[in-house]
Amino acid sequence: MDERTQAGAGDERGGGIQVIARAAKILNLLGRSAGGMSLGEIAQAVDLPRSTVQRIVGALEEQGMIRSEGAGGISLGAGLLRLVANAHVDRMTVVRPWLQKLSEAVQETVVFSRPAGIQLIVEDRVVADRELQVMPRLGQLDTPLYGTSAGRALLALDKDEDVIALLAVSNAAKHKAVLPQTLAIQLDSIRKTGISSDHGEHIEGITTTAVALDTVLGRFAISMPIPTFRFERSRDFYLEELLHCKAGLLKEIGIDG
Repeated sequence: MDERTQAGAGDERGGGIQVIARAAKILNLLGRSAGGMSLGEIAQAVDLPRSTVQRIVGALEEQGMIRSEGAGGISLGAGLLRLVANAHVDRMTVVRPWLQKLSEAVQETVVFSRPAGIQLIVEDRVVADRELQVMPRLGQLDTPLYGTSAGRALLALDKDEDVIALLAVSNAAKHKAVLPQTLAIQLDSIRKTGISSDHGEHIEGITTTAVALDTVLGRFAISMPIPTFRFERSRDFYLEELLHCKAGLLKEIGIDG
């Protein structure tokens, strides 16, 4: 018995926590593999004995969490996908603590929104308690995605050709076969920096910065509408905290784990 096999056997005797951690590691690995993997490939990737991986895979398959189609066809199963679909209903349970934490850190209003076709829907907000409050209204905005910082952040998640196809449903863009130059420049900048901003474009005197996230619970944006004079005074601080919030959420529910 080699050293790795001995370690694996000892860990399994130590209790179920190690097995759960290993199962989660395998599920995360399969989630990043579009074409499926073999037992040997999984064992090598997670650095576990093949026999240990085989037992875990067998248990996950019994519960419908994964499926096996031949030697190299181990992939995520319908049972796991159903769990993910059910989790969409309770997305705010995961996200709202992060919104509150960000709002407390910057002492500013934080907004949660999601795309609905060409429109942006504001689903939630945490309003900071200070002398000059910004309180965006909830619900669907009249301005299309490309007219808001949060909407442009969401558009930047896609390639230009996909954005063009989406804009084709908008009356204002039906006649255009290419992206408007200004929007193309904005999306390119957002893809490079991860941050979308507007300075008084949507609300006069308010600078809004936003980030978009592509997660297992869907795509959404987090934005901070801040009076411009306050934003300019502490710009780096605001951006750092917004990116920190994004990184934490992606670690928790990001598609790549």
